[in-house]
Amino acid sequence: MNECEPIKHEKPIRSYSGEVWKTNRSNKIRLAKDFKNKCAYCDDLDKYSGGYNSYHVEHFAPKEKFKHLEFTYDNLLYSCPYCNISKSNKWVSEDPMVNCIEDKGFLDPCGDEYYKHLARDTSGKIVYTSKLGEYIYYELKLYLRRHEILNNLEKIRIKRKELEVKIQEKKEADEDCSKLELLHYELCSTFCRYYDILIDEMD
Repeated sequence: MNECEPIKHEKPIRSYSGEVWKTNRSNKIRLAKDFKNKCAYCDDLDKYSGGYNSYHVEHFAPKEKFKHLEFTYDNLLYSCPYCNISKSNKWVSEDPMVNCIEDKGFLDPCGDEYYKHLARDTSGKIVYTSKLGEYIYYELKLYLRRHEILNNLEKIRIKRKELEVKIQEKKEADEDCSKLELLHYELCSTFCRYYDILIDEMD
């Protein structure tokens, strides 16, 4: 397999435990902050897909099967509609604590195990690195091209912002920044091309 990087830029950490708020709305506000407005599974930033209102509260152990966990924060994730709808109420056991049986099941993205089975290649495409990862990959439809495109859009956006700071620093120091401005222009053009590809994918 080609050189890979983690599937997510940063592993999310839940800031609460147990049943604290008894509405999806109350939990979602906290989840968005804990997950930095990114999907727990694919890492897509919500601003590229309609923002906060278009994202879901995902119940890791499905609430349809385990009603008592509906508002338990440890069981909740911030999810894009693509991953949430794909996962739906799938679960491999009748026990909320048994999330995997052999090479089938799901892993909580807040845990270290998730990153042992899924990764990204150098193009930003999500790939699986194990049989369990393969199961998750296909069940969540992580093969959708939008995940690769959005990953690259976010990388370019971050680089562009960093470059803007450097350009401003050079201008304030009365230094030549023409090369950096050219690079900034190229990044903006690349960002627009990726965005056009995303729009075409949605048509």
